[in-house]
Amino acid sequence: MRKVIVNFSGGKDSTVAILKALEEFPREEIILCYQDTGAEYLETRGHVERVAEIFALPLVILADDDGFWGKIKKHGSFPLPSTRKCTRQLKKDVLRKWIRHNRESLGDEVIIVSGHRAEESQRRSKMDKLIILPELTLKKGNFTTYGYLPCLDMRESEVYERIRAEGLPLHPCYEFSSRCSCWCCIFQPPQVVREYAERQPQLYEQACLVEEEIKHKWKYGFGFNDLFKQGKLL
Repeated sequence: MRKVIVNFSGGKDSTVAILKALEEFPREEIILCYQDTGAEYLETRGHVERVAEIFALPLVILADDDGFWGKIKKHGSFPLPSTRKCTRQLKKDVLRKWIRHNRESLGDEVIIVSGHRAEESQRRSKMDKLIILPELTLKKGNFTTYGYLPCLDMRESEVYERIRAEGLPLHPCYEFSSRCSCWCCIFQPPQVVREYAERQPQLYEQACLVEEEIKHKWKYGFGFNDLFKQGKLL
C-alpha cells in the first residue's frame, strides 16, 4: 500500500502541487497535510479546509505543542535565515513525527509532495525532483519515504495561470504579499508584515509583547516596534 502526502500550506505552489499529485497518483492514495505553526494568517486554516473540500480529499492538520510563539520564548530569540529552526521544528519535525506514529496504517511506501520551485532560490534550484528521505525510511523493513517536487520546473506565472484555469481560490494574503507563509516570517519584507498588522492589530500587539519579553528583535536588528512610528498603529 502507498500513501501520497501533499504538504499543503494554503499557498499557490502547494495548491498546484495538489493538482500535479492528482494527475500522477490515484485519488484514494492522496492525503493533504497542513502544519499549523501557530503564526499563520488567521485566514489560512479556513482556506486550507475550503480547498480540501473542493478537491474532496482528506485533510490532516498538525501542530507542535509549543507553536511558534512558545518556541520563541523558550529559545529567547527569533529564527535566523541561516538556521530556519522554525521550518524544521514546526513543519518538518511535526510531519515526521506523525508519519512515524502512523507508519503501519500508511503502508510500505510514502511520497511527500511539496510545491517547491527552482526559481524561488538558489538552494531550491539545486534540488532533485525525487529523492529518498533516509530519516523516514527503515533500513531494515519495508517502509520507504520519498520527497517529490512536481512543481520544481514551473515558473510563478505558470502557477497563477494553472490556478486561474482550474477556477481555484487564492489565499487572501496574495492581495498584499507574493508568498503565503507565517504572517510574521523573517523572510517577509517589513511592508508586507506592516500591511497585515494593520488588518489584525491584536496579532501585532501580541508580537510586540513577546519581543519586549525576550529582549530580542524580530529580524536583522529590526523589531516589530519599528514597523510603526512609536510602536503604535497609526
